[in-house]
Amino acid sequence: MLFTRTPGSPLIQVITHHIISVRAIKIGLMCALLTLIAGHTGAQGQRGTAVSIFGDGNPANGVEDDRRQIFDRHRERGNGTTQGLGVGTIKCDGRIRGTAMVLNTRQFAPALDGAVLISAAHVLYDLKKKRPFKRCDFHYLALGEISRYRARIDLGQVRTGGFDPSKATDSKSFGVGDWAFLYVPRPWRGFRMAEAIQAQALSFPELEAFRQSGGELRLIAYDAVSRAISISGNCTVIESQHDDLGGGAWKGQLLDNCDSGGGASGGGIVAVLKGKQVLVGIRSGSHWSEEVFPVKKYPAGPPAGSLWDRKANTNFGRAIDTHLLRELELFSRKLESAHKQL
Repeated sequence: MLFTRTPGSPLIQVITHHIISVRAIKIGLMCALLTLIAGHTGAQGQRGTAVSIFGDGNPANGVEDDRRQIFDRHRERGNGTTQGLGVGTIKCDGRIRGTAMVLNTRQFAPALDGAVLISAAHVLYDLKKKRPFKRCDFHYLALGEISRYRARIDLGQVRTGGFDPSKATDSKSFGVGDWAFLYVPRPWRGFRMAEAIQAQALSFPELEAFRQSGGELRLIAYDAVSRAISISGNCTVIESQHDDLGGGAWKGQLLDNCDSGGGASGGGIVAVLKGKQVLVGIRSGSHWSEEVFPVKKYPAGPPAGSLWDRKANTNFGRAIDTHLLRELELFSRKLESAHKQL
């Protein structure tokens, strides 16, 4: 999970709120190493950052958000459901790096073989060495230890928003290009397009109307602590403005309070109404204010269970918009055309 810090000075906030702290990254890598040593499946990023806002079992620090697992760590069915839920993890060079959603591409390329995924682009990179990973697999429902649920991602067929690990992370516009469409030519056993999710562009006014009509916003993502896919329900999702931690730096930047942990990068922000689910955004990372959470006292960022505040501590993501839908259409049709020529 990527994260940024926002220093206390208002002027500096505007200029540098998207700069990733080198010190924090080192701490994150150390946490990841300790986690690996302890026997847990690793995930790029760190535990205990701003992404764990509610759902920690302590109602005193905020309303719990009904987080639930699809499967528990023993791979027994939990309180969630897999019906119509195309989600899994991305494992690159031996470790789980993030989450991916399986996209329904029938409207663009009805004859396409294989599966198209969407995730955050940064999960495909070794951020310390600033280079792409060499091999990545998709693990449907995070069931990677079962071979029939594991499939190779074709890293030669990737469409991204221009994410550059050596440049984009220190830019005010970081996040706008942090998306990736991926291709799995030979899907996991039992793959059905009916399990894939439909991507849909919704403007913020439409999201407001959606909520007023009884709709719910959720985050569906992997959690490195429980080593399972979880659903965070009843989330608040807003569009970033000039006076919050996101600074309104780019259109389509969503701020959310969906509870999550390490491995949630690339997870789906999903709108649910009357049982129908559509993908409206993907998780990128977190912002927090160093004025509220000073580095000396909170070297790893806000502690787990910290309250959500768009001006102090928030997650952020990339909204699905007409640009991404057009990119998905071009990517899917290109794949379909290439397979027809074989």
